Amino acid sequence: MAKDALSLVLNQYETEDKTIPIPSDCHILKTDERSFVSLIKCDTLEYRKRFSNKAVKKTLTIPEWMNDEATKLGINFSQLLQEALMQKLKL
Repeated sequence: MAKDALSLVLNQYETEDKTIPIPSDCHILKTDERSFVSLIKCDTLEYRKRFSNKAVKKTLTIPEWMNDEATKLGINFSQLLQEALMQKLKL
């Protein structure tokens, strides 16, 4: 659960535009004989994709002729915008 906890905290830091602390060097940390140091890897973008999926309404403007042609073809504007953004964001 350390990965989830770290992802949650780092996601909150990013949301609040806080500076993310530099990770400690695990080679210099001291532990007793009953403890150990472990690296935790997380990807906050993957975390947001999984847990921040609520739909957000966007208003956009396109020329009327383009709307007419796209509507004739049955194009789903929301789906098209999502696909175009995924491509543009290289996701």
